[in-house]
Amino acid sequence: MSADKPLRFAVGARVECNVGQWESGTVVAHWWHDPGWPQSKRVPYQIKLDHGPTIFAPLDDDRCIRTVKGLLQVGQIPVTILTGFLGAGKTTLLNYILTAQHGKKYAIIENEFGAVAIDNQLLDQAVGKRDTVESISVLDNGCLCCTVRDDLVQAIKDIVDKVEQRYADGVKDALLDGILIETTGMADPGPIINTFSKDDVVKKYCKIDGVITVVDCKHFLTQLNRERSEDSVNESAQQVGFADKLLLNKIDVCSRELIDETKQTIRDINAFVPIRECCLGTDPAAVPLGELLAIDAFDSAKLLTEQTTTAEVNLVASLEEVPQAGHDAGREEGHGEGHGDAHGSGHGGGPEDEHSGHGGGHGGGGHGGGHGHGHGRGKGRHDTDVASMVLERAGSALNMHKFQIFLGSILEQRSVDLYRYKGVLAVEQDGGPALYILQGVHDMPELTYSRGVACREAHQDAAGHHAGGHLDKDRYRKDFDGCFD
Repeated sequence: MSADKPLRFAVGARVECNVGQWESGTVVAHWWHDPGWPQSKRVPYQIKLDHGPTIFAPLDDDRCIRTVKGLLQVGQIPVTILTGFLGAGKTTLLNYILTAQHGKKYAIIENEFGAVAIDNQLLDQAVGKRDTVESISVLDNGCLCCTVRDDLVQAIKDIVDKVEQRYADGVKDALLDGILIETTGMADPGPIINTFSKDDVVKKYCKIDGVITVVDCKHFLTQLNRERSEDSVNESAQQVGFADKLLLNKIDVCSRELIDETKQTIRDINAFVPIRECCLGTDPAAVPLGELLAIDAFDSAKLLTEQTTTAEVNLVASLEEVPQAGHDAGREEGHGEGHGDAHGSGHGGGPEDEHSGHGGGHGGGGHGGGHGHGHGRGKGRHDTDVASMVLERAGSALNMHKFQIFLGSILEQRSVDLYRYKGVLAVEQDGGPALYILQGVHDMPELTYSRGVACREAHQDAAGHHAGGHLDKDRYRKDFDGCFD
């Protein structure tokens, strides 16, 4: 097939690929070329499957790749996990979402066992009658509200079914902008994230978008340092450690000095999370709701698409307030991480393709010199067991086999303490340089191939950041440095 021929699907388009069965995904590159192939060989598409590796489609043909039908045409429903300590203001935010005429369509799943419940009087105003606490109410602004006791997966499936039925019935604006899951009283969003890999319907129609944490600026430092038993969990620190986005609430009743001290303490726990100051009680509309469901913190397809056009992958979801490592504690700047070259993909073939139905790649040995270092700040006066760190090395390629042993060892020993981790891994393989994107929660890592390109730089590198409890930073830096030949 000629590279001069126009392709049917643009980069970013939603498609289905024949991999033995039809699976949905996103086009992330055109005219794929593996560095190990003959120079003249190209295939029309590289695709990131929603639940699998990057693959390539050897033909621009409906036998191989076709348009997605139904809800998945616009992509999976993004799911945001909303957490926050008691009294942080999370319920105020949810009530605003449920009542405001903001032009967005959200579904709220509220766990009834949470210590703070959505106002029952508000729910009674919902259009439609609720027969049980598990039923779904359609509110007058188009949002859905579902209150569940224990079966989160069933609640999500019920919402998907209702949206699918409304879409099939031709209801105007039937599609959702996202689902928010309220987790008050649950310090660890990890098990909730894990539910999205357990059910085929949930996996097909939904994707994790990110974890949002609401923090009460007035009382956070007190909550963080309150007396607790020796083996108890510091919920406030955990919630900050998990956060992909943080709303610093109630700043209208705080001095600038307290706000700055609270933000610095948050940075000591999670140096990478974007922070938005807000007053949810008096001005909730000042927080653009699009920000809450557009952070794409778990979206490898978006990262791969960006890498196609920029040659860089930005692991920081927002650049508004991420500090440069090594700068003064009070200084906050934007910071994008990670770049390198990549190759490798699997196959998404049609019936005549002998490689149909498999994908992925293999790691190779690293080479070259360079240096390694980790970023982090010194101990503050609000010390907790939760912190973040960066492992980074430039000038040499990563040995993927050694890195997999390194990562596997950490996950085996300390996975419960790894809240969020992300990384860009540049390696040297038989066909040339390759790039992987790593991200995960607890013991659920996802390692995704990027795309093949001609070498544009004289070096490769690897970088990643982690947030969690009981991080043995010196040991991890030493072991990470051992992953380079």
